[in-house]
Amino acid sequence: MAELPATKVIRLDRRGFRLIATIDDPATRNAMTDELVADLFAVLDATKDDRSIRVLVLQGANGAFCAGANLKGNLARLKADVKLDETDPILTANRRGGELYAKLNAHPMLVIAIVDGPAFGGGLGLTSCADIVLATPRARFALSETGLGIPPAQIAPYVVARVGLKHARRLALTGARFDAQEGVAIGLVDHLCPRDDDLQAALNAIYENVGRCAPGANATTKRLLLASIGRRPEELTDEAATAFSAALRGEEGREGLAAFLEKRPARWVKKS
Repeated sequence: MAELPATKVIRLDRRGFRLIATIDDPATRNAMTDELVADLFAVLDATKDDRSIRVLVLQGANGAFCAGANLKGNLARLKADVKLDETDPILTANRRGGELYAKLNAHPMLVIAIVDGPAFGGGLGLTSCADIVLATPRARFALSETGLGIPPAQIAPYVVARVGLKHARRLALTGARFDAQEGVAIGLVDHLCPRDDDLQAALNAIYENVGRCAPGANATTKRLLLASIGRRPEELTDEAATAFSAALRGEEGREGLAAFLEKRPARWVKKS
C-alpha cells in the first residue's frame, strides 16, 4: 500500500479501496494554481502502481469544482523578463498542465469526477479526463478561455474525446456556459444527481460494481481502450493478445478462472 503524499490544497481521505481527493482552495475557487498542479501530480504518482486503491474520486470544496486557469499566476509570468536563452515560463507552465491532463487521463484506476459548482476551463479539462462524471444541479461548465483571448490548448483533445468534435467546436468557439442537464445531453456528464442521496446512491452503485473487478485487469483494460483511439482494430491485435495472455497466466487470471469454476467470489471482490 502506497504512502499518500503531503498536499497543500487537496485533502485526501482513504476509505477502503477508494481515495477521495477534495480540492480545497477557497481563495482561488479551486483554480489550477501551481500548488494544485503539484498536488495532483503527487497524488497520481503516489497511487499509479497501488492496486489496493481502485477508485480515485476527485471533487471540489466550497461550492466549486475547479474555476479554471490561475490568472494571477499567468499575469506574473507575463510580466517576467525572459532572456533570449531562457524558456518562456508561460510555455513551461502550460506544457506542465498538458502533462498533468495526460497523466490523469491515463491513470490506471477508475477516476470519478464529482462536479458541484463551476468547472470552467481547466476544470472542464479535469472533468473530461475522468472515467465517470457525476454532477449536481449546481454544476456549471464552460470552455471559457477564448473570452480571455487564449485557446483551450492543452485540454482540447480530452474535451473532443469526451463530447465529440461537434460539441467541442460549439463550446470552445462560443465560450457558452451550460448546466449539468446539457452536460448529460452532450455526453460530458454520466449521472445527474438532483439530491445528495442520489449522489451517494450513484457512488455506491459504482463502488459495488468496481469492487467485483480485478484491479490489475481494470488497469490493463483502460490502457487498451485508450490505445485504441485513432487506430484500426487490427493494429492492436498483437498488443491485445499479449495483454490478454499475460493477464490469464498472471495471479488475477488464475484466481478468476478458479473462482468461476468453483462458483465462489474471487479473492479481490470487495464490498463498498
